[in-house]
Amino acid sequence: MDTPLQTWIRSGEHGDAESAGAALGDDAVLASPVTDQFVFRGRDEIVDLLRDVFEVLRAIRYVRNERVASGAVLLAEARVDDLVMNEAQFVDLDEQGRIAKVTLFMRPLPASTRFLRRLGPLVARRQGRPGAARTLTFAGAFLDSVAASGDRKFIPMASPASARRD
Repeated sequence: MDTPLQTWIRSGEHGDAESAGAALGDDAVLASPVTDQFVFRGRDEIVDLLRDVFEVLRAIRYVRNERVASGAVLLAEARVDDLVMNEAQFVDLDEQGRIAKVTLFMRPLPASTRFLRRLGPLVARRQGRPGAARTLTFAGAFLDSVAASGDRKFIPMASPASARRD
């Protein structure tokens, strides 16, 4: 029988939000990787979010699982459109070994903004907020465009290789 952490990993790799929900404690919390403005609270909110996440992310693969006393640090790779995204998850477990809290970190910026560009409108539509979905579509496109062009044009100016050329 799988542990809740094993269920979480397998569910993520198969894009199965309902199975992932079985790994969560009743009062689980998922901290947004983007903002401190809100968190997703409880199994139902997190499963709803994961349904949308699994519409956007493809080829999720956990590449590292480091157990710590309070839970685990998981590293995953996924694709969002044609971009590879890396994700770190700090997973805290409750007394029953179920997931109590997940704190997410994503990189690189162009993949992260592409992910957010696609995810935000899905979440807003699911919440019955079509106006917010339209706003997030436009705002996400702008942020994604800035991140992608900055990654190609400006970020290379700070690379060690560019310093050797000066």
